[in-house]
Amino acid sequence: MLLLIAATVALGAGTAAFSLTRTKSIVATVATPIEVALGRAADPVPADAPSLLFRALEPLLTAGGRLVAKVSPKGRLDLIRRRLLYAGLDGRVRAERVLSWKAAAALGGALFGLVGGPGSIPTPVWVAALAVLFSFVPDIILSSRGTKRQDEVAKTLPQAIDLLAITVEAGLGLEQALEVVVENVHGPLSDELARLLREIELGVSRRDALIALRHRTDVPELSSFIVALIQADEMGVAIAEVLRVQAAQVRLKRRARAREKGAKTPVKILFPLLIGVFPAIFVVTIGPGAIQIARAFAGR
Repeated sequence: MLLLIAATVALGAGTAAFSLTRTKSIVATVATPIEVALGRAADPVPADAPSLLFRALEPLLTAGGRLVAKVSPKGRLDLIRRRLLYAGLDGRVRAERVLSWKAAAALGGALFGLVGGPGSIPTPVWVAALAVLFSFVPDIILSSRGTKRQDEVAKTLPQAIDLLAITVEAGLGLEQALEVVVENVHGPLSDELARLLREIELGVSRRDALIALRHRTDVPELSSFIVALIQADEMGVAIAEVLRVQAAQVRLKRRARAREKGAKTPVKILFPLLIGVFPAIFVVTIGPGAIQIARAFAGR
């Protein structure tokens, strides 16, 4: 019964936090035209009247976010901002909002601990432990989203570089070739390249735009590719030759990464086999004999 009550309370807290997030997303946000053009903020929308839930919980979650910021290690905000960059959420989600989510998760964990704690553990200790554990849930979700997005970037990078090399060798300039890649390659990498082109159109130098792209991603192959492009541009080397060499290197690195993952597979399978499969096999093969031996000794 206590677990049912605890689950209900936690579900209610999660629903309240989700409703607050959805309500805040429709409230008007101030965005400059440059931010909109760069894709770092959504187009301004007409202001809607905030709901009662928003007005009631927003000050509390804001205060909770400030409290989390004070007790968090130094540089935590920078880490969250970097994760937002990798997840493609910069300009749409602020680091302070993530801290508010952490405060809401900690509150939900504390409520769960109050109504569903085991009797063997003191209630204050159980509540504090669950609050700390639940506060890491937004970090885990944000980190997993960023990792997934970077994996998608790494997956589509060889195809993008091959297409870029072909179009440059056909006589197009680098910006025109990037436009062709954006039109034909879909996914997070296409979004990042489109943002790169918008920045160049707004007057940002190609070098600065490429460096910004490197900071927004966490893919070693893409970082090496950007460095090679910058050096080729500064030294006057033919871009087509650089692209051809980079395409070959990226394909080699992709094959090496696939071999590495394949080599790790037996190690990853070992523990599930030891914990789940082998005990069942032992029960099926040795169990009947053990039962007969036990009965024989019991008969004596």
